[in-house]
Amino acid sequence: MLRTRRQCVAIVIFLLGAALPLLGATKISLDGSGWTFRTTLAQQATQVIVPHCWPSDPQYRRYIGDAIYQRNFEMPVVKPGQIIRLHFDAVYNEATVWLNGRRLGTHEGGYTPFEFEVTKLLRTGSNHLLVEVNNTPTLTNIPALATSHGSRSYPPRGTAEEPTIVGWMPYGGIVRPVSLLISNSVYLRNMKVDAAPNLAHHSAHIVIRAWLHNGGSTTATTVIRGTVAGLAVYFPRTQVHAGADTEVEWTGTLHHVHLWDVHDPYLYDVALSVPGDELTAKVGIRQIRVQGTELLLNGRAVHLFGANRVSEDPTEGLRESDAIVQRDMSDMLADNMRMMRIAHYPEAPALLDFADSHGMLIIAEAGNWNMSAWQMADPGIRATWKRQMKEMMAQDWNHPSVIAWSVGNEYESFTKDGIDWTRDMRAFTLGLDSTRLITFASRFTGDPSVKTGKDEASQYSDFVSINTYGNYAHALDHAHALYPDKPIFVTEFGRMGEPDLHDQKRIVAITEAVTAMKARPWVIGGSLWTWADYRSLIRGTPSNGIRNWGVVTIDRQHRDSWKVVQDLFNTDYLKGK
Repeated sequence: MLRTRRQCVAIVIFLLGAALPLLGATKISLDGSGWTFRTTLAQQATQVIVPHCWPSDPQYRRYIGDAIYQRNFEMPVVKPGQIIRLHFDAVYNEATVWLNGRRLGTHEGGYTPFEFEVTKLLRTGSNHLLVEVNNTPTLTNIPALATSHGSRSYPPRGTAEEPTIVGWMPYGGIVRPVSLLISNSVYLRNMKVDAAPNLAHHSAHIVIRAWLHNGGSTTATTVIRGTVAGLAVYFPRTQVHAGADTEVEWTGTLHHVHLWDVHDPYLYDVALSVPGDELTAKVGIRQIRVQGTELLLNGRAVHLFGANRVSEDPTEGLRESDAIVQRDMSDMLADNMRMMRIAHYPEAPALLDFADSHGMLIIAEAGNWNMSAWQMADPGIRATWKRQMKEMMAQDWNHPSVIAWSVGNEYESFTKDGIDWTRDMRAFTLGLDSTRLITFASRFTGDPSVKTGKDEASQYSDFVSINTYGNYAHALDHAHALYPDKPIFVTEFGRMGEPDLHDQKRIVAITEAVTAMKARPWVIGGSLWTWADYRSLIRGTPSNGIRNWGVVTIDRQHRDSWKVVQDLFNTDYLKGK
């Protein structure tokens, strides 16, 4: 079965998804030396290596504002009919790009890829690229300055007169690779692979959606060919209008399915190609659903623990290499961290690749950090969040480790605007991907104004996620009383302080929390705040700029609590086994 849908494109920024061109398109790296950098306050530029993250340099540690990156590069050789795209894996947080004096456009959102088609703007010989980068948080961008006043039972996070900066470092810079992609005029923009297993028959219904784009000036036709798990995928010849996208869909059945699981994270290969371009991905076939107060993975109840991880390296900041990500995730896995709301923003592809291949369950979250009611009601902020959420989903929706999408963290979920946000963004997210669960991290289930589940936005969550610090038994029981028919996951718990390696108070707090969770079968797990210490500019941060929340230090030394967590989190995920 196949259907097509043509849709004209009227934007200059083209978003890419989970699988980037690997074999078909020619990729020319613009990383490394040859770049200059200067803040708008500096008199002279300095030589830097891209990817680059300026707060990693002590002299720019607290710099918030504009910076300019520039470099020259030679025009690549292209064949007649080929096009060239200028591709950025990520720039934090707002990037305005200029090529040979022409403004290409602006992209906001520091963790997702974007690109521009630049064929006609390139000239023979040397070309000049300028990227203006801004890491300034405002009241209306995402992540936004927090103005939440809290409530009677929670301390305020900020006020309209004195907003609060986000809790992690605004790591400005061209933080991930930059490249030129050369392909035929018709290329694959993205693909989405959905697999619904039939557990009784050991089969799976496979749906592959692919998006073609024609960057040429005339209508063209092409044929997509590919494989999924060794099964041939055939699309008929497809027509793509100039400057437009065409979506195509293929369905099929895979028999004798090898399921993806926590203890057996089996992955299948998927590849789609058109002349001159190819997309590849590794996918897992698994079923994730809620039944009563249980979270079921392939029909078996999940009870797992994990931790939040701030995306930074002590020397590289947000410019963290794949090796750094794998090092950190390996240590988390060794500490029995297997299910987590891992951060407040989209993750690096290497992190989700690791989670896929090691059987870790991830709740992915984009933006809406501590937004107040007025921010969630603002049409412009809503539109920005939707765009960033769509970008994250398009990047990550082929990862089996991603089991749920979170629509925010600690926003004013006890207000009408917070409830409306959750309802509306749930519908928006499910409209893009109906195969995963929806939740958000709430800190207001215990608010005095919340008398019943209808008074708080978790009514629209498939499972309730709460952030709680101390008095764990009461907090869990109260949330369960509000939502007795939903599972509960603790998205944050822990204790700040004790910078030394011996952290007895943190051990006591974590032990109390996990003991309370394990005693309640409707609690499906918890995600410690945090695995590692991290830098921050938020109020309350020690004078050295490091928030000591981790079971490892910022330079990755194990505290005593690391071993305690390893023992506490050492649970078989199958309930009753």
